[in-house]
Amino acid sequence: MMTARALVVAVAMAVSGMSAAADPTYNLGVDAWRKKDYAEAARQWSLSVLTGDLDAINNLAYLYANGMGVTQNADAADKLWRLAAFSGHAESQWHLAISYEKGLGVPQDLVAAYAWYGCAIESAKRLAPADASGTEAKIGGDAQASFRAIKDKLDQSRLARAELLRALLVQRYGIAAP
Repeated sequence: MMTARALVVAVAMAVSGMSAAADPTYNLGVDAWRKKDYAEAARQWSLSVLTGDLDAINNLAYLYANGMGVTQNADAADKLWRLAAFSGHAESQWHLAISYEKGLGVPQDLVAAYAWYGCAIESAKRLAPADASGTEAKIGGDAQASFRAIKDKLDQSRLARAELLRALLVQRYGIAAP
């Protein structure tokens, strides 16, 4: 398997030329996940991310964040989530917000967490109508709950900065992925 750093570089290159074609390795990763064979899920999703599959990028980041089938690596998880978040992937935006809230792989930053939660909410709203599974609605609801909780932790000055950053993130990354 590739090193985490090589994987992040390969993913960045793949995302820049993403294809909408379905990749069967993604589903093989899901099958392995369901069987709790996390090492196999990581292998399959590592192949799938090379096609620019945002769900695979998000899922592989989750495995890195939690050390499931791979060596735990918060930095690699953050970089993968960031790549997918920049492409409008709501769940990755939500995970990135959690990273900022808790200081996992990034310095703790409640302003950034608030802004990314807000971006995830808007992205999930945009994606929800086409999502029969209800996943986007759940992501939006989870992000909304975290968004409200963080708001209470910010003084007026930091809340104003967080709102400005949220608006910028929504404008840049709360858009449909190519």
